[in-house]
Amino acid sequence: MEAEASPWLLFGMSGLVIILLTIFSVVATWKLQRIPESRFQNGVEFVVSALNNFISGIVGPGGEKYTPFVGTIFVYVLTMNLIGLVPGLKAPTSGLSITIAMALVVFVMYNFYGIRQTGFKRWFMHLLGEPLWLAPLMFPIHVIGELARPLSLSIRLFGNIFGEETILVILAGMSVVFLRIHEIPVLALPTQFPMMVFAVFTSFVQALVFAMLTAIYIAIAVAGHEEHTTHAEA
Repeated sequence: MEAEASPWLLFGMSGLVIILLTIFSVVATWKLQRIPESRFQNGVEFVVSALNNFISGIVGPGGEKYTPFVGTIFVYVLTMNLIGLVPGLKAPTSGLSITIAMALVVFVMYNFYGIRQTGFKRWFMHLLGEPLWLAPLMFPIHVIGELARPLSLSIRLFGNIFGEETILVILAGMSVVFLRIHEIPVLALPTQFPMMVFAVFTSFVQALVFAMLTAIYIAIAVAGHEEHTTHAEA
């Protein structure tokens, strides 16, 4: 079984992803046209529009102001997932150090949005629950529930990507070698290839789930209503 990579390696891979996305952002916004003629700008605008509609559909009216944060989370997680499929590179999301950091950022931001939208008093009263005489019981339950969100976000993403990479390593080790030159495999049957194709799909799904849960948590925080919690968690 594959062991979890060094946190320094994972942070290095995460830094590489940040550099790649920064370069892409600069190129994508270098010469923007009001009426785009290039397929590249059309494609980028289509992705941005799709993310905006997706996030607004979850958060509700005014949800487009959260698109920069949630959209960045989606693109960042997706790129980190996919980079692990490149030979010689490691998916940063296959380590808990990265997924926990991402989940904590989401935790801080959706609480920040909630306090900014509803006020600190309403946000804190939500933790106390109703009726107030049950606050000594409800407060620790709500706090545990809030802390469980980043925990579930980090473990879900880590478990899926780490398990996916472990399977790829096992399948690669099972590849049949037809030709060796000085003990170096030159011609082999890549038994891991079908799994790599499927991994592209699962990488997208995991990034989408992470972004969707982030948007749901923001919707709950900015609404400040208990009924939204029940609906969103279901």
